[in-house]
Amino acid sequence: MFCSGGDAVVCVQWVIPEMIAQALATVLMLVSMHWFVFLLNLPVASWDVYRYVKVPMGNMGVYDPTEIHNRGQLKSHMKEAMIKLGFHLLCFFIYLYSMILALIND
Repeated sequence: MFCSGGDAVVCVQWVIPEMIAQALATVLMLVSMHWFVFLLNLPVASWDVYRYVKVPMGNMGVYDPTEIHNRGQLKSHMKEAMIKLGFHLLCFFIYLYSMILALIND
């Protein structure tokens, strides 16, 4: 997720729910013993937690527009957003395939 300066408040309030949802999905895959999907989700959940913990004190959050533009981090944030988009697209098709396979096997 990438937000412009005007949408920074909206972005900051979506960081924690995104992190919780990703961690919950990872834990559910572990509990249900879907090892491949668990291992696929684990790096993304870990990265979300790492990014949230490493926010410097005094910053607005992960997507602080002042820091992004001052330090020239715009390109790295765009790269991260594209990687996450690709990950979620891959997961969508894996989950869709798994659902169709489960429906056919029943």
